[in-house]
Amino acid sequence: MPSSRSSIDGLRTDQLDGLRFLAFAMVFFSHFSAPAEYSSAVMVQKQGWVGVEIFFALSSFLLFRLFEQERARTGRISISQFFVRRLLRIYPLMVLFPLAMLLAYGPQNPAAYGWLLGLVSFVGNYIAWFPDNWSSIRYTAQLWSLPYEFQIYLLLPLLFLLYLSVGRHALATGLLCVLPLCLLGRVAFALSGVATQAVYMTPLLRSESTIVGILVAMGLTRRLPLPLVAAVFLLSGIGLVFLPYIHTPVGSVLAYLPAGLFAGSLLHIALYAQNVAHLLRWPPLAYLGTISFGLYVFHPWSFDQGKALLQLAHIPENYATTCLAGLAHCVLAATLSYRVLEQPLLRLKPRRSHPETVQDDAVAANA
Repeated sequence: MPSSRSSIDGLRTDQLDGLRFLAFAMVFFSHFSAPAEYSSAVMVQKQGWVGVEIFFALSSFLLFRLFEQERARTGRISISQFFVRRLLRIYPLMVLFPLAMLLAYGPQNPAAYGWLLGLVSFVGNYIAWFPDNWSSIRYTAQLWSLPYEFQIYLLLPLLFLLYLSVGRHALATGLLCVLPLCLLGRVAFALSGVATQAVYMTPLLRSESTIVGILVAMGLTRRLPLPLVAAVFLLSGIGLVFLPYIHTPVGSVLAYLPAGLFAGSLLHIALYAQNVAHLLRWPPLAYLGTISFGLYVFHPWSFDQGKALLQLAHIPENYATTCLAGLAHCVLAATLSYRVLEQPLLRLKPRRSHPETVQDDAVAANA
């Protein structure tokens, strides 16, 4: 990963690939049931959904910064090039993987073709309101978050233009005013008896993590003392442990605010706590963050393939060996995907010529 610094504020971001892998690890372990004797794993599993919140905060932070760098360099931003870059990054694997799973395993129920079309048309998160739909193609339920994120991409350029027009403090005030509306919307869904899945997969009902990423990108947290941010990180984590589970009516209303605070404070710590940033720049961790998109896409399939590898090698199956084998298979599959599919497509992205923005571009390429 390049070690150059941003031309905007001298802030290094190459450590964020390491943070991205940690977010993936939370998601990975949350999807597979741990035996009761693995008490720490059980706790991580219950709260592992917060890894997705970290992904959302990272994406909004990095993309907002890239807009700022592009404007500083050229005096404008190209919205068309932004969408070309985003499509080249997520669309091929997002479509090819479920298509491959459909061909390999067949449809699990009649909703399979609607689910595939929902992914292709970036509305899969709404089709996934109904669990039978997102389980209709094996190993693809996790892909709901990709249409969700693309819908956030539709808003980010507009928010950046608004930021240029009204300034960061006015935009921050407006974004914070959105949060009570999100809360009221979640209350309405809970009182109406709508499945908690619908709240989880709808951007305008739980935008806390996206908003906090933008606030950090605008530098509004930069002067906060690190001990204060660490306290927010700790208290929000404790809150997540003791609040009702997210897929209960009360949890679906209350859990997103501490999750956003957790993701935002962790992002701030990764950026400004030098010891933490140094650890996150550890090359193996940074590399795993570089291939994290493939890791995320493949991990349910890889978990079962890991079990098959254990049986083939006559290695006893338990939670630890199954996780390790699944993770190893996932890393291999994601590496192949990155080298054969993703990296060649990344080279097609519209080029940024300014040498001092290489670092943020490289990190955001994996967003």
